[in-house]
Amino acid sequence: MRTTLILVLVSLTLGGATHAWTASPTSTSRQVTSNTQPLEEVTVVGKTDLPTINREIHQFVEAHARPSTLIGQIGRWRVKVCPAVTGLQLAFAKFVTDRIENVAGNVGAPTATSAEGCSANIEVIFTGEPQALVDHIAATRSRPLLGYYRKDLKEVTTFDHPVQAWYMTGTRSIDAGLPMVGLNSSHADVSTDGDITSLIRTGLMLDSAATDGSMGFGASGNPESRLAKGLRSEFIHVLIIVDSKQVAKYSLRSIADYIALLALTRIGSQDTCSGLSSVLTLFNADCGKPPAEITGADIAYLKALYRADLDKNLALEQSDIHERMLRAISEK
Repeated sequence: MRTTLILVLVSLTLGGATHAWTASPTSTSRQVTSNTQPLEEVTVVGKTDLPTINREIHQFVEAHARPSTLIGQIGRWRVKVCPAVTGLQLAFAKFVTDRIENVAGNVGAPTATSAEGCSANIEVIFTGEPQALVDHIAATRSRPLLGYYRKDLKEVTTFDHPVQAWYMTGTRSIDAGLPMVGLNSSHADVSTDGDITSLIRTGLMLDSAATDGSMGFGASGNPESRLAKGLRSEFIHVLIIVDSKQVAKYSLRSIADYIALLALTRIGSQDTCSGLSSVLTLFNADCGKPPAEITGADIAYLKALYRADLDKNLALEQSDIHERMLRAISEK
């Protein structure tokens, strides 16, 4: 049994109905029954020269990994992911939830077992009125779920893609002696069950507008360290809103895989084309024919992300992910 945050109640207050999937019953049924099949490995790239592959991987990593706005480091899940889906019929919601968990488990992200109860930290909401839902969240106590930002609120709350994600992140000091500035637990109560408060009490500070950026640098408290900041960025909650009207023409498998990618990495750009195929181009006609599901390059990236050393400075983190992806592609 998993509990969800107050966003489920928010969606209901906006009159969010349960949407039936409009894809063909035959294809949807087939996809639901094959949800746990093994993920594809990286497809052979062919005889592309090394400089081209390196350039494509560089573009791929930049599009798939947006650094923390606060400390400029790549983040990922450090706690077990616990997805919950609302706005779909039960069988379809379970399919999406299972797919997120399946991808997470295959790439090495921390996952809960089916027997474990958990509080949802990945919330996926299908709605026919996505902009109204985002506006409602921005105007209520749920606003922290839109994450930390330095830009104008309107930019953050503009729904301009068929599927869009917001990331609540936290910053953890590797060295307990480093100064940390952030919200205390009394200001972090955006959860009905206190799970976020519990996380913050372990030393993970919620990134917020109240954080002034004086976080301290250097793995040993040395501000001159060029290798590590002594800080890491971690995911606390991911909110994914899906425009059920815009995605109705796509297969549920394609949408579920797109959601899984957004749930496991903070996307830098949803509009970047790369020489490497990615489900991230599902809605981008400029990138050519989109793949029907998560690709080998997506999986190689996620595996690299969840194996990389993300306690370093951004350039070293990107380089680590790059090299791991390159090895995975080259070995095929």
